[in-house]
Amino acid sequence: MNVLTRGVKNTLRSPIRSGAIVLMFAISIALILSMLVARSSVLSKIDEVKATAGTSVTIRPAGVMGNMGGGDPLTAEQLSTIKSTDHISATTMTLSDQLSSDDTSLESSLEFGGFGQRQRESSSSSESSTQAGGAAMQMPTPGITVTGTTDVNSVSTDGSDLNITSGETIDTDSSDNVALIGSTLAEKNSLEVGDTFTAYDQTITIKGIYETDNRFQDSGIIMPLATLQSLTDQADVVSTVVATVDSSDNVSATVNSLKSSLGDDADITSEVQRAEESVSSLEGIASLALAGVIAAAIAGAAIVLLAMIMVVRERRREIGVMKAIGGTDGKVVGQFITEGLTLTVFGAVIGMVLGILVSGPMTTSLVSSQNTINTSQRGGMATRGDSTSNSSTQRPQGGPGGFEGGFQQLQTNATQVTASLTPDIIAIALGVTLVISLIGTAIPAWFTARVRPAEVLRTE
Repeated sequence: MNVLTRGVKNTLRSPIRSGAIVLMFAISIALILSMLVARSSVLSKIDEVKATAGTSVTIRPAGVMGNMGGGDPLTAEQLSTIKSTDHISATTMTLSDQLSSDDTSLESSLEFGGFGQRQRESSSSSESSTQAGGAAMQMPTPGITVTGTTDVNSVSTDGSDLNITSGETIDTDSSDNVALIGSTLAEKNSLEVGDTFTAYDQTITIKGIYETDNRFQDSGIIMPLATLQSLTDQADVVSTVVATVDSSDNVSATVNSLKSSLGDDADITSEVQRAEESVSSLEGIASLALAGVIAAAIAGAAIVLLAMIMVVRERRREIGVMKAIGGTDGKVVGQFITEGLTLTVFGAVIGMVLGILVSGPMTTSLVSSQNTINTSQRGGMATRGDSTSNSSTQRPQGGPGGFEGGFQQLQTNATQVTASLTPDIIAIALGVTLVISLIGTAIPAWFTARVRPAEVLRTE
């Protein structure tokens, strides 16, 4: 019987013990594989998040928020400076305006609530005080927000594509007198796709009707940027620019560069802090997975090592007899190495299967647990009234909901991690298994070679 055959058969001499060793080793290998999968998936997600989430920088005229505040629109020269800034890969430009009842045939679908009424009363009171006899002014009706843009999705409140419920979208690169109209405004004025309305003394054709589930946004109008610039005599100027940076790693440098080039004429905000928090969360998971791989590898090596040391100690007399009858050190050591490798192979096969089965749920569990911790921490900070200075949105809006929608989209991007098992991961897992096997059998083999036949036979 050769060395290999004897080594394999020796694993069956104690089935219960061998089975326990194989099972424990299989669990270690399953943990190694699942942690490698989790780490690889999270690292891929980190690269994706850095390239897509938290890469938006919003530039507005200084002192302007939505349709309120002071400041002059951004000029063509400033737009050229923004576009030529390093690391900016794309820009979305918008121009906002308010249509009053004198500017359009449309009737606003908004009504003043308590907050809006107080603002209007304050404004009317201030203006009426300049009139002779203090005659009260008639309360104006709410205006209709018009947004000229190079991307209709910039009006979406949750960072997703704009929901066109009827008709089709518009060509934002054109200068045609066409528009998308919000569902609430369309219903108020009994308008459908193909109908027309008057604005700025021009006839505008409705190409589509959109809905965002936000009453403010659904009471507005979207036009191509060039169209609104022409209708309002504001050629080559915009009120908001959303610049996309090539990676979240470059956002801070890009913001600093923009602040330096634009000076005090623009307010610049970004998602850099929230993006860094999301990436930091994922990096924590990746570090945890790496620690899990190391711990599982050490545990696997310890299992094989202790098992083989125990086997060598139990068969000390057998080793002495084999050497006494002419067995060489090479054959004796080879037999025990083969036995250790056999146990390792069985454990590795079972562990690989288990690892494939649990890698997906384990990755999801790690990400969900970390996300829950981060959400709780953010909730606690919000309860204490804490705030951050680098607040922004992925698609900044003039109306309500844009900031919260952008942050929700950022959270979603950072937490949707899909486990992926690749040949590289399997190769790494097999390599780790081989290292464990070599470590676990090398020391027992050394003990085997040191056994002296005369000493064993004299003491046994």
